[in-house]
Amino acid sequence: MPAKKLNPPPGWPAPRPGWAPPADWKPDPSWPAPPEGWQLWVEAPARQRRWLMPTVAGAALLLGLILGSTSGAAAGNDRAAADRTTIEELTTDVDTLDGELLGVQGELASTEAELTSALAQVAELDRRSADLAALETALAARQQELDTRQAQLDARSGDLDTREASVAASEARTGSTGASGASSGSSSATGEGSAPAGGSVYYENCDAARAAGAAPVRRGQPGYASHLDRDDDGVGCE
Repeated sequence: MPAKKLNPPPGWPAPRPGWAPPADWKPDPSWPAPPEGWQLWVEAPARQRRWLMPTVAGAALLLGLILGSTSGAAAGNDRAAADRTTIEELTTDVDTLDGELLGVQGELASTEAELTSALAQVAELDRRSADLAALETALAARQQELDTRQAQLDARSGDLDTREASVAASEARTGSTGASGASSGSSSATGEGSAPAGGSVYYENCDAARAAGAAPVRRGQPGYASHLDRDDDGVGCE
């Protein structure tokens, strides 16, 4: 059966070389929870499994063979001791390398988790950027609609000014015609000939009224018209 070895998650202490958990072993509750899908037990590398396979019996057998082959000579005993030392050193080196490997695996898993989180943040940023672009497009469309309506309003305002000026001119002509008729009738009745009392006065705008020296022009005075009196207080070109 393949040998298994503890694979400590990020934040867990690395096991000491050669450590094997007892049957009732449980992780310390103060240690952080392993990442989702983390494997606590992994198959030991082949070179380590060679030393993890019933190490006591294997070491005893190996030691017995070495000692048996050299039991008759002091030089053989020295060589056996040297071999045992070499085996122990190699075993320690392998355990150390395995511990370092587990540490690197833990760091790799932590880096992968951080990368996954960063990718999720990038995706969220992309989604918000798309929402912002959609809002900017909608705002531009509404601004264009507002500009169109403002242009229509300006056109209607100009048309209204033109109509008001036309009505004012018509009123002025009508008033001048009536005054001229009344004056002619009075002159005929008295037998005295006289010129009409003034003619039709019309100012296209306040600049024209000011140029003629008529500003301000009040309601009832020659030249007064509603297009000159925007606030309709009876005084134009204030």
